[in-house]
Amino acid sequence: MYAAAFSARRVRAFHLVSKPIRAFVACNVGSTPALSDSKFINLSTVTKKDLETVITSWGHPRFRADQVWNWIRDKGVTNVEEMNNIPKKLRQQLAEYSKPTSLELASELRSKDGTIKRAYRCYDGQLIESVLMPYEDGRYTACISSQAGCAQGCVFCATGQMGFSRQLTADEIFEQVARFAAESQHEDVVHETKSKQHGRSNRLSNVVFMGMGEPLANYRHVSTAINRITQDLGIGARKITVSTVGIVPNIRKLTTDPNMPQVRLAVSLHCATDEERDVLLPANKRYGGLDELMGCLREYIEVTGRRVTLEWALIAGENDTPETARKLARLIQKSRLRKDMVHVNVIPLNPTGGFGGNPSDRKRVNDFVNTLEKDFGIACTPRVRRGIDIDAGCGQLKSKVLEKELQDTRLKAIVKDDATSESKMMIGKEFTYDNAINIEEEDFEDPEFNDELSKAETARLLNLVKATTIDLSKLDGQ
Repeated sequence: MYAAAFSARRVRAFHLVSKPIRAFVACNVGSTPALSDSKFINLSTVTKKDLETVITSWGHPRFRADQVWNWIRDKGVTNVEEMNNIPKKLRQQLAEYSKPTSLELASELRSKDGTIKRAYRCYDGQLIESVLMPYEDGRYTACISSQAGCAQGCVFCATGQMGFSRQLTADEIFEQVARFAAESQHEDVVHETKSKQHGRSNRLSNVVFMGMGEPLANYRHVSTAINRITQDLGIGARKITVSTVGIVPNIRKLTTDPNMPQVRLAVSLHCATDEERDVLLPANKRYGGLDELMGCLREYIEVTGRRVTLEWALIAGENDTPETARKLARLIQKSRLRKDMVHVNVIPLNPTGGFGGNPSDRKRVNDFVNTLEKDFGIACTPRVRRGIDIDAGCGQLKSKVLEKELQDTRLKAIVKDDATSESKMMIGKEFTYDNAINIEEEDFEDPEFNDELSKAETARLLNLVKATTIDLSKLDGQ
């Protein structure tokens, strides 16, 4: 079957490309592709080898694939109509049988500090989050998700409160970075003011795996995605940070894995005793406690020669005192971690609806930092809180999107079920919470609403808006 379309050399090369692309070409070689969703090319995640295979199978020379690749990776363009040096026929084929992305944008919020937070909907309806953070020195950092949900159960984390849904594929992980990398080159997408002042182009420079999910619990797909981030997007391994709650077996794997680029490792520590950590991070007990974790980190430092970041979410009145800082310092000393190979990164807690803790104030943050640095010589810096006004902590936007969708669903059901004339007028029409969000009780403070029946009708309308039900029998009795 393949021999009719490829030379012997191309047949051998054909089996080196990915299975989806082999299926795509096998069904469509020598012609335009059959229309099947599984046969679409995702321009945000396609590899160069796969792109070459598809484009040459359509009868175009190989250099056309190089041109398309340059548009996608060097210029951040996935709209084929903008690729003005590509022949019209190839543009038509790409327009009809490729798609710019696979992740559907479900919601986007922009902070006054320039942070962009997105919720993406995956092919199966799962929601994941990504954040782009601009900094005054010209850096752009992407914070990305590795799982839909999380199984680690950290009680102060919005994602941990949701539970685990599934692993993200390598393509779903890579696409989050690729889209920010592409869009960061366009001034209308990023917070452009600072990078130009520093004479830097708008390019994504750093990636942190600190979004939804536990990266080391999805090791294979995360490793594949990281290799693509370094190779296809040109982001150095030392500019990539993988954050873990402390999956000890996979930290050991990361230590010696020749196929994993030399990324930075961050550990979500947050507590200096097993008793406290078991409560906040249930995974602590599952992986052998702090002794096992800190011993593993000592091995990691000795073998790799790379520094480890210890992350510490400061919760007011719980883990933000100088005494707690001294406990942390003693833990580091007891575990025989070299002080010059450890960096503590503190950040005031991002509050969530499912956890009652509050963020520490500036004085408590400074006292904690000063105790570690001045009393013990351990490097400690507070992390800049980004996107506070848009709930940029992991899992928070997904929670809001799901809550909004639930409200819309409940309102539509109430409108269709209500037998009053007002509701009958809404049947078959879309009615969302946004349509009525500004209706408050003050809107009904009018002299004509002073009899009891009118007041009851007012209450009924307000309950309808607020997606609650009302006992209509009270109206019947008046």
